[in-house]
Amino acid sequence: MALQAADIRREWPRIRGAVAAILAGDDETPEEVYAECRFGHAQLYTCPEGFVVLKKYRREDNGRPELLLWLAQGAGGGLTPRYLPQLEQIARDVGAATLALRTRRRGFERLLDPRWRLRAVEYQLDIQE
Repeated sequence: MALQAADIRREWPRIRGAVAAILAGDDETPEEVYAECRFGHAQLYTCPEGFVVLKKYRREDNGRPELLLWLAQGAGGGLTPRYLPQLEQIARDVGAATLALRTRRRGFERLLDPRWRLRAVEYQLDIQE
């Protein structure tokens, strides 16, 4: 199975609760996620196990384009490692130099492959040409 780009308007009733749970305790709100997707600043992808939201931006420290794995939720866990090849391809397709994820959960160190490196509270994967 593959990640499929999806329309946030159609999927919102199904995923809003999960988005709220992921963001609990953060400064960001589910409505911000909806707005970023709705107006083309982020993209929702769905898969049989759940969903991811990706957001491209320029890093403030070096100006390089980066694709942020903003949100991910999947039944049974392991969504990020399972779909990593496709996430890397999406990053290449949008011209990102790096793929990053931010989390409060230190457990990702055990799940991510050795190419990821800890950058403060953010994990980064360099995208190869």
